[in-house]
Amino acid sequence: MAGGDRVELEVEGFAHRGLGLARHAGQVVFVFGAIPGERVLARVTRVRARHAFADTEEVLRASPDRVEPRCPVFGRCGGCQLQHISAPRQLRLKQEVVVAALRRVGVDVGGARLDARAADAPYGYRWRGEFHRAPGPAGPGLGFTERHGYRRLAVDACPIHHPAINRALPALAAALAEGDAPEEGPDAGGVRTLHLTLGERGEELLVDPRPTGAAGPALVARAAPRLPEGPRLTAESTGLAYGRLWARVHPESFIQVNQLTLPALYETVAGWVEELTPVTAHLVDAYSGIGVLSCRLAEGGRRVTALEVNPVAARLARLHADLNGVADRVAVRAGPVERLLPGVPVPDLVVVDPPRSGLAPAVTGWLALEGPARVVYISCDPAALARDAHLLVALGPYRLDRLTIVDMFPQTYHVETLALLVRG
Repeated sequence: MAGGDRVELEVEGFAHRGLGLARHAGQVVFVFGAIPGERVLARVTRVRARHAFADTEEVLRASPDRVEPRCPVFGRCGGCQLQHISAPRQLRLKQEVVVAALRRVGVDVGGARLDARAADAPYGYRWRGEFHRAPGPAGPGLGFTERHGYRRLAVDACPIHHPAINRALPALAAALAEGDAPEEGPDAGGVRTLHLTLGERGEELLVDPRPTGAAGPALVARAAPRLPEGPRLTAESTGLAYGRLWARVHPESFIQVNQLTLPALYETVAGWVEELTPVTAHLVDAYSGIGVLSCRLAEGGRRVTALEVNPVAARLARLHADLNGVADRVAVRAGPVERLLPGVPVPDLVVVDPPRSGLAPAVTGWLALEGPARVVYISCDPAALARDAHLLVALGPYRLDRLTIVDMFPQTYHVETLALLVRG
C-alpha cells in the first residue's frame, strides 16, 4: 500500500480525531469520512511504518447514521471532521473514545456511572472563532486552514458558528481589504487573523486583529457601516451572561465557545458539588479562568478559592466575584496552580479544569499525596485525561465514580468530559 492507492476498507471502529478505523493487508488504516460498520473505497494519503491514513471517496455500504454534510467545503476545511455522522451517533462515538482511552491505561470504568449530554444545537453554536485571511474567488476573504497542508480556504459562512458571526464576515473581510490600500495607511496591512467573540446575548461582536491588535479600532470603524443590522462591533471587550451571573470578556480571556450548552457542563459540576459537600464546604477551583464557575459554585454559600495563572484573568475573576455579589466567598489567587495549590488548606473538593495539555505533574502529585476526598476533573482532551487518571486512579488513591460526556463541539472530534474521582 502506497500513497495514492485506492483500497476497499471495512470500517471496524472509531479513533480519536474523528477517524474511522480499518485494516488492510495487516496494517491499521485511519479513514477520514467513514463510520464504523461501513464499507468504503478510500484513497491512501499517507503511509507510516505501522499505520496509514486515507480519505473516503465512495461509500459502498452506508451506515444508517450517515447524513449529508451541511458545509459545502466539508472535507477540504480542517475545522470539522464529523458532519457526515448524525448527532446522536457522534455523541455515542465520543463516549466510546473517552472510555477506550481510560481503559487502555488501566482505569476501571465498569464501576462508574456513565452519562452523555447532547449539545443544545448541532450547528450555529460557536460564540468564538478564529478566521484567517484567505484568497477567495471575489477577492480576499476570511476562512480556515485546509485539512491537507497549510493553505487558507476562504468561506462565505461557517455553519458551526453563530449566525451573528457569519453576518459580520463579509463586512470584516471588505474592511480588511480596504485597509490594505496605501491611502488607508498601514493599520490593517499586517493583520493575518481575526479573533472574534460574540457577547451581550448575541448582539455585540468583539474583534481582535492578530498579530497587530492596534488595528482593531480602525478596522471596526470601517466594517461597522457595512453592518446596518448588527451585530455591534467593538475592539475592546464584551459581556457574557450565565444564569444570574455576568462576566466581562477580553480577547485573551478563555471562554467556553458553546454558550448554549454551557449549562450542561457547569450545572453538572454544581449538582455534584451540592450533592456531595455541605453548604459550609471549602472548594478549590483550579485553572479558574475569569471565575464564572467559581461564582456559580459560591452562589450556594460555599467558600471557593480560585487559582489562575493568567494575571488578567485573575483580576477579572476578582471583579466578577464582586459584581456578582459573592466576593465574600470567593478568594482569587494569581499564579501557577502547581505553586499555589500546596499552600491552600486541604479543601473538601477540588475542581480542576486544565488546558488541553492536562494537569501539571506537580498538581497530579499533590492530588495523589494530599488531595481531598473528591476531585472533579473537567477535560477537553481524552488523551490528557487518560494520562492523569492513570496516575490518580489506576496507580493512585482515587476511583472513578462518575463519567459524563458533554458534546460542546458538535461536528468536530473535540469533546468535554467530566470525571468525578473519589478517594478511598
